[in-house]
Amino acid sequence: MPTFLSDPSLSLYGLLAVVFIVALAVWYRRRDRKSLIAAGVTGLLLFGLCLIDLTFESPREEATRRVQTMAVAASAATLDPARFVEQLSPTFQHNGGNREKVRTSGVWGLIRQHNARAVVWGFGKSEFEQIGENEIEIGFYCKAEATGFPGPGVWYAKGRFIRDPDGQFRAKGIKFINIQDRSDATIPGFP
Repeated sequence: MPTFLSDPSLSLYGLLAVVFIVALAVWYRRRDRKSLIAAGVTGLLLFGLCLIDLTFESPREEATRRVQTMAVAASAATLDPARFVEQLSPTFQHNGGNREKVRTSGVWGLIRQHNARAVVWGFGKSEFEQIGENEIEIGFYCKAEATGFPGPGVWYAKGRFIRDPDGQFRAKGIKFINIQDRSDATIPGFP
């Protein structure tokens, strides 16, 4: 499904809504068959766009869903390293580490120890870039919230996703950036 239909912009929704309202106003004024058909067609187009948007997941929406799944899996209350690793591509690399290194990393113990919760947000369309047909990059903000522990603050992250042989986008790599000085950052315990 083309991205402009599976992940439509607000301006496309707005344009169709305005055309639909104008078509309804014209029909209300004229009360003829031609204007009723025009209003019906524009209404169906608007409804069809909503249906496509809800039914089909764009690459940006899939990457966002996967990052959110990783955040839930990396939170103490729902800690599940296997579920986190499922979101990573077999080609995943981060600071010389791979999927197996992530699965066995010390970050899971730190999450348990500090009863931490991973929080992610800011997945705007402007933070998304299509690198190629099978590769995308999405930017977002993340932080760890822990009880009785101030935590390192907020990071900006850029996740690179690749389409695996099964057709699903999974994380190929991730880069954390300190938002204060724009330097590369590391997550304690994460490879």
